[in-house]
Amino acid sequence: MDSLTQIPKIGPKTLSKLDKLGILTPLDLLYHFPSRYIDFSHITNIINTKENENTTITGRLVSFQNIFTRSHKNIQKAIVADKTGQINLIWFNQPYLSKNFIVGETYSFAGAVSLFQNKKTLISPVSGQYNTGKIIAIYPETSGLTSNWFRKTIQNQLQTLLSNVNDTLPKNILEKYQLLDLKKSLKQIHNPLNSNILSQARYRLAIEEILSLQTQSFLSKKDWLTKRPKIFLKNNLKINQKIKRLISNLPFKLTDSQQKVWQEVESDITNTDKVTNRLIQGDVGSGKTIIALLSCYLTHLNKSLSLFIAPTEILAQQHFQTFTKILNKNKVPIFLLTGSNKINLNKIPPNSIIIATHAAIYQKDYLKDKVALLIIDEQHKFGVKQRSFLASLDLIPHCLTMTATPIPRTISLTLLGNLDISVIDTLPNNRLPIKTFLVPSFKISQCYSWIQSQILETKCQAFIVCPFIDVSETMASVKSAKAEFEKLTTIFSKLKLSLLHGKIKPKDRETIISDFQKNKTNILVTTPIIEVGVDIPNASIMIIQSADRFGLSQLHQLRGRVGRGALQSFCYLFTESINNKAQNRLNFMEKNSNGLKIAEYDLKTRGPGEMFSTIQHGFPSLKLASFSDTKLISLSQKILLDLVIDKKFNLNSLIPKHISKDNIISN
Repeated sequence: MDSLTQIPKIGPKTLSKLDKLGILTPLDLLYHFPSRYIDFSHITNIINTKENENTTITGRLVSFQNIFTRSHKNIQKAIVADKTGQINLIWFNQPYLSKNFIVGETYSFAGAVSLFQNKKTLISPVSGQYNTGKIIAIYPETSGLTSNWFRKTIQNQLQTLLSNVNDTLPKNILEKYQLLDLKKSLKQIHNPLNSNILSQARYRLAIEEILSLQTQSFLSKKDWLTKRPKIFLKNNLKINQKIKRLISNLPFKLTDSQQKVWQEVESDITNTDKVTNRLIQGDVGSGKTIIALLSCYLTHLNKSLSLFIAPTEILAQQHFQTFTKILNKNKVPIFLLTGSNKINLNKIPPNSIIIATHAAIYQKDYLKDKVALLIIDEQHKFGVKQRSFLASLDLIPHCLTMTATPIPRTISLTLLGNLDISVIDTLPNNRLPIKTFLVPSFKISQCYSWIQSQILETKCQAFIVCPFIDVSETMASVKSAKAEFEKLTTIFSKLKLSLLHGKIKPKDRETIISDFQKNKTNILVTTPIIEVGVDIPNASIMIIQSADRFGLSQLHQLRGRVGRGALQSFCYLFTESINNKAQNRLNFMEKNSNGLKIAEYDLKTRGPGEMFSTIQHGFPSLKLASFSDTKLISLSQKILLDLVIDKKFNLNSLIPKHISKDNIISN
């Protein structure tokens, strides 16, 4: 079966609905796994039914009524009897059911038994062969496609869907690690016989997911190791002396961690045997930018071109200012290339440094054979097409990727095996720890008063971050930057406030940031647009409105916008949520400042999809596996090692057709 249209009752309208769920092929439908299950496998006589217990009963339909109440409610009431007794059935607002059931006929019904008007009752029970007497699957749905539709469609076509499936793992591996075969696992996840075999099926398919990602990473690294640099960079005595002189003239001293990472990077990009593919990972404010600057300077001294790509214009401008300030005396040609700042690339010297946004991607015809060093800051904020920019270059340059998002070890092991990783794990010595407070609603006005007096007294500055730009009709309690700006202008009457968000024109954004840098503005009311890269040493206060709407890793990123100067810095978390889970997460944030610990906690409590949703879109989503499941990841690594040793095994077969190779971090 090659097309979904070969499945009965799937026409253009249904295809459009399936498309919303990312189901484009029969294989996608087979891998559309249930999100949860309801166990209706307990079949019993009516007399033996128990309150609050899921059960399936079979009996003769004694009566069926459509009842319209005085309050305009529509209730369907039925009575079913078997040889042991009777039970009531109640539905709400489903008058069409009267056409589905015939009084006197025998039916099976499943549901949880409740007491209604002091009688045993099944509330909103399900019926039919696909819904009763078994563990039933509840699927991710969309308008017009219910779980009942998926159960019926998949079970009717299961054998046909499975006919094109071949096991990705050899028999000896299945036996060694006591795993179900693939076909049985897929069959059981949709139509489980019992909870035990369902667990085995989910486990096997979870391993399949992790193993696929690990294999892609392994093959990517294997392929990368075959590449050789076309533009060689060297570090002779003369160049080395210039770099040392630049380091000694910096307005700060490199930390031991920065020096270690620089040695790793320097060794990498001057290696003539392989092309560099290294990730520089460091907490917010740890000083990754200086490593990028030194790398670009070394490339410049080799009379070669370096390209530094940032995800936003604000960040690109920030880097341009930093590079220009530090390299000004060294006569290094530095250019800024953004959507609003075009440059004529034909006129730039071959030893230039280009700081760019994704606008550089549209200049690839010029850059494809000239870039010796490519640095991508926060790579995961770029789309798949943008991340593939590297592959489009004729001469594969040395590549450095930087991220301020601490990545838990289990994710590193699973996804980043193709990268060499350098970690800057210490902050500059002069940094004071940021004091973080979760502020209850009744103390917010008091907090605002203190902030105003603090700004007036110390001349410090503050960020106030809101999740939304405009007020949301459906989430009115979530703060918006525009509405808060209007309100805060009155609250902070003695101060000057400015508003920054993504809908403001780039040139105006640049002016707003510049005024804030020059302390012409006291408070910047903004959205998470300032999440990465904005460096204002005089800003020592961060307020995050509706903090429960952010993942902890993103809160940590935002908190890192302060604490960069000599003053004690503060971060205040505001929330109107009374949800215990949200409160626990924010309490953890209040007490912890280690980015890696925060990321690991976020991973366990929110899951990878949520954790990286607004920070690193490049991470693949997992349906069954978890990046926090260390045992599962360890086992899949052992399996991969066994298969690598087996020279006859084709590792490409471990990458299922339904998993997109584009959706992996190495791009």
